[in-house]
Amino acid sequence: MDPNENSFERPLIALLADLGQQLEAYRISRNLKQAELAELAGVGRSTLARMEAGKGGTIDSLARVMRALGLGERLLQVVPDAKVSPLDPRSETGKTRKRVRHAIRSSKAGKWTWGDEAP
Repeated sequence: MDPNENSFERPLIALLADLGQQLEAYRISRNLKQAELAELAGVGRSTLARMEAGKGGTIDSLARVMRALGLGERLLQVVPDAKVSPLDPRSETGKTRKRVRHAIRSSKAGKWTWGDEAP
């Protein structure tokens, strides 16, 4: 897996397979059997096996496994902090956005076409 590769161009199934391989490699590097890690994480062995095979799992299961592997602090690195964006001038206000608003389009104006200009 190339970390510089654009993940939007790869199918989700391939990304999950790579994540599963990384979890498995990390577990093996810590000299843990699936049953041992599953018990430490509080998940079933079959759940861990499914995750390592890239067949999915829940966010809760992933968090439990990562915490059991000593990777709990990395969970918040999965999604970047959205509070500060150099491209959004509203980020400088320090206020946290609570909802999304789209620009209101005036239905009265309509689209302009040739020949609609005022005399």
